[in-house]
Amino acid sequence: MTEQRTDEFLGWMGQHAYDAKAGQASTGMRAGISLTAVRGSDAADWLLRLGAAREAVEAAVPYRDYRLPDPPEPVSPAQPYSVSMFGTCGEWTYVLEDDLAATWFLAQFDNPGVLPRPEEEMVCVSLNLHDAPGMIAYSPPGTGDVWTAEFGRGLLEDAFGTVDDPSGELSAFDEALARAGAMYSRLDSPRPWPEIRAEEWATAVYRAVGRHFGISVSRAEVEQGLLPAVALPLPQ
Repeated sequence: MTEQRTDEFLGWMGQHAYDAKAGQASTGMRAGISLTAVRGSDAADWLLRLGAAREAVEAAVPYRDYRLPDPPEPVSPAQPYSVSMFGTCGEWTYVLEDDLAATWFLAQFDNPGVLPRPEEEMVCVSLNLHDAPGMIAYSPPGTGDVWTAEFGRGLLEDAFGTVDDPSGELSAFDEALARAGAMYSRLDSPRPWPEIRAEEWATAVYRAVGRHFGISVSRAEVEQGLLPAVALPLPQ
């Protein structure tokens, strides 16, 4: 796969998912990147719901130049935060974070404001470096419901009973994961689960997300810290 195609399909994020961060440039991100993307929502509105400061969103300072303002904005010294990159690709707004997990994934459990609205579609790849395994979350458009799956599994694989999927969005995403090699049960030549390295799952998941949803992110801009930054408070 060429560098251009790797960028287009996000696979490079998976290839470097578990690299040591000491080996990456201090100006940007390469290792341990989680992604949250939403469409059907204004970019600023989505970032504000995640806890970003309006001034930071409007200023759009490049990540490599971003410095946290003096307390209490956007967070106090005691409040953990993630300094994140954001950008747009077509109708999608995406957030990239190289902390332990995606802020959205952690916040969903105690902040209803971050849950997708019925008019929104959302996909999240959270590496969960603090509490493996990595997870995929997906909210089909028109539902407001969130489905989750561990890396290596499909969204419908462990569903009980008949799943209400009238638009076929869940099934289509599962097929995309299977085609990318991100579903263990559909691998052409299954290997014992422990033999499949974590970065293989992450690479396959990211490739599926990029291809299926048409999300493209420039590797060069991410590694050089050229995308705008915001600080997102992490749940405590």
